[in-house]
Amino acid sequence: MDDITKKLRTIINANPDIMVLKDAKGHWLEANMKALNIFGINNTDYKGKTDSELGNIYPIISKYVSQFVESDRMAWSTGKQTINDEVVVIDNQERYYEVVKTPIYNSHGVPECLVVIGRDISERIRNERRYKSIFVKHPEAMYVLDVEGDFIDVNKKAEVISGYTRVELLKMNFISLFLEHDHPEILKAFIEVKKGKTISMETKIRIKNGDIRYIHITTIPAILNGKIIGIQGIAQDITEKRREKVIKEAQSRLLELVAVGESLPRIYKKLVDLFEANSNGGKCSILFYDKGNNCLNVKYAPSLNKSFLSKIDNFPVGEKNASCGQAAYKKKLIIVSDIENDSSWGNWKECALDHDIRACWSIPILSTKGKLLGTFAVYYNRIQEPVEYEIEMVEVFSYILGLAIEKNTNMQAIKHMAFHDALTGLPNVRNLKHLFENIVEEQHIKNCNLAVLFLDLDKFKSINDTFGHSVGDMLLIKVAKRIQSIVGNNIVARMGGDEFIFLIQNVANESSAKDMVEIILKSIREPILIKESIFHITGSIGISMYPDHGISFDILMKKADVAMYTVKSQGGNSKRLYDKSMDEMALEKFIMQSELHNALKENHFVLEYQPKISLKNRKMTGVEALIRWKHPEKGWISPGEFIPLAEESGLILEIGNWVLKEACRQIKKWNKEGLVDISVAVNISIIQFIQQDIPSLISHLIKETDINPRYLEVEITESMLMKNEKILIDSVYRLKKIGVKVSIDDFGTGYASMTYLKQFRGDTIKIDRSFINSLPDNQEDSAIVTAIIKMANALKMSVIAEGVETKEQADFLSEIGCDEVQGFYFSRPLSAEMVHEYQQDFDS
Repeated sequence: MDDITKKLRTIINANPDIMVLKDAKGHWLEANMKALNIFGINNTDYKGKTDSELGNIYPIISKYVSQFVESDRMAWSTGKQTINDEVVVIDNQERYYEVVKTPIYNSHGVPECLVVIGRDISERIRNERRYKSIFVKHPEAMYVLDVEGDFIDVNKKAEVISGYTRVELLKMNFISLFLEHDHPEILKAFIEVKKGKTISMETKIRIKNGDIRYIHITTIPAILNGKIIGIQGIAQDITEKRREKVIKEAQSRLLELVAVGESLPRIYKKLVDLFEANSNGGKCSILFYDKGNNCLNVKYAPSLNKSFLSKIDNFPVGEKNASCGQAAYKKKLIIVSDIENDSSWGNWKECALDHDIRACWSIPILSTKGKLLGTFAVYYNRIQEPVEYEIEMVEVFSYILGLAIEKNTNMQAIKHMAFHDALTGLPNVRNLKHLFENIVEEQHIKNCNLAVLFLDLDKFKSINDTFGHSVGDMLLIKVAKRIQSIVGNNIVARMGGDEFIFLIQNVANESSAKDMVEIILKSIREPILIKESIFHITGSIGISMYPDHGISFDILMKKADVAMYTVKSQGGNSKRLYDKSMDEMALEKFIMQSELHNALKENHFVLEYQPKISLKNRKMTGVEALIRWKHPEKGWISPGEFIPLAEESGLILEIGNWVLKEACRQIKKWNKEGLVDISVAVNISIIQFIQQDIPSLISHLIKETDINPRYLEVEITESMLMKNEKILIDSVYRLKKIGVKVSIDDFGTGYASMTYLKQFRGDTIKIDRSFINSLPDNQEDSAIVTAIIKMANALKMSVIAEGVETKEQADFLSEIGCDEVQGFYFSRPLSAEMVHEYQQDFDS
């Protein structure tokens, strides 16, 4: 018997779960070591004691005695196995257990013993809570269905999109949200997911107020123990995005129909079908204006009741004559969202309500000269206020109708719109493709080459972001006029944005093509005056040659584009002729862009720090943070290679934020290690200032890392001062208010005047290394550096010189009053670990 007992004890001690055996009266008969260790029970004195008696001995049990006794009672009272989740605090940490209690009876049905097994499910509970937090707070709609399609759970965003409350959704089957004619497709997808597939699709739902919303859904099977128990899904509301796309595509298709001289009836049909398909139940009418009788006649309204149409034919134009009469009279959009309570409908109110028309918006159809041609109206069988995209559609469609109606007398204007850029008046790409075919044929006959040039204005986006699109548009118009006058009989077209395509005819060879390009670039560089501001812009041009680089327009344009991006990658403001190696460069650029994303995720970036040295006491006063990329395969990659790509792709925001965070974190670490009074300078891109609130971000990071703001310094380049004055004046003021120092980097390379420096009130001027290289021998550079230092002193700004590589340079700078220096003479950039050691060695 002892052997059996030993074996039993060995078995239960091997179990990773808590195991306790109690008799029918609650006395502990046996317990495994797991149970004894958790509750701190002595292995020799627990047997024969109840929970209450053990609670008197062991405090850790005392608080749970009533809980244990009650769950025991439940097991005995039901006579069946019970399963409950219980919480126990062990070592000041909550632990969650799934407790299974199984009552055992002898052959006569008399209670014999209770088997208690407790499984630690703490990790599972924590995971469930994490999942629930993600589920609830996710920015997109998330939902869970059972295998029948009934909602089990939804997050807040699902309520927002559907218009239903969580309580309402949990009483619904998912299929009830979808439009009836879409049910077969939706149910088919639902069945596929229940078979284990993941499905993504775009579809429509009808929300609680009756509106239609477009959503993109992704559904995956929920699997437990190898069995599909339901479906999890995420839904993104793409209504606005889709509507914007629909309006743009509809406008393009309709304009094309108008431009090619399509018949009016077909244009009416296409236009009305498009509007009604995207208007949540709206029905359209097109009425023509009869000037002789000052009335409107029904021209096209396929969805409206014929009885109603007969009543509104020959509709009078006037101030109080419903929506269409008013729109024609006032020549503006009239919105009546509730006809029953709108006085302007007067005697027409009863006619509308009798035909179940409750709302009507009407807009005049005007000629390009403002002449009234008719009205375009939308009717609803419910009270309906238009949303922004509906107003945009009404305005766009009425405009297109005006163009279509004018086509017989105004065809030239319509063709110009279809084949020319609206802003600059230049041919568009569609036009250019037609012209290309004719030009190629002529060049072939003449045995001449044709050059295709792809021009992109450098850093045009920053002008748009800083000065607004109106200034950007005026700049594009002036550039277009300038380059059009340069190319003469050759063709220049606008691609869109700040991109232009040229077809240069009768080109003798590649050299003559480059000569023409240089003339174009020179004209672009000339200053441009807009609203009393002078803009200096440059361009990058790629060149491809027919027939050497291709014979089709698309191939030649693509290769010129590749050549242009090669120029961009090398700083812009130049030209390049396409060669095959550029295709490889374009591929490398694409790969590097992808690797940049990965580098952020995988922490491949590191910061190095170049010491700044005071010339007054020869002590280290701070460092400049310099980002480095350690590629796992290619090794160290220069910032000169990846920073321009990061700016172009938009990744500069994430990389810049990482640099700021890492610099603040390192400042905190150094302070803890005793390295104090060392400031860290971080260079901030203009893109970060334009697209982010940099002062707020830095303020947040300072609070988050708990550092003194005087240890952080922001560097902005001199060229940024002039091009982005409005943004930077405010940002510099706010940064200094926080306590962060601001220095002007690369000083001397731009054209910043004393006025700019007084406005920005930076703390430090950083003289560009190009002026330091030839010191002290070059008299001109010596004079410039001396003048900069005197100017800085007058403005009470300190001066630091970068790129100091010789003792002679350091001594000269010290003599003329330069405050600080940095460069290889004192130290190369160091790792964070070496900075502390360097300070100790240098200061000693």
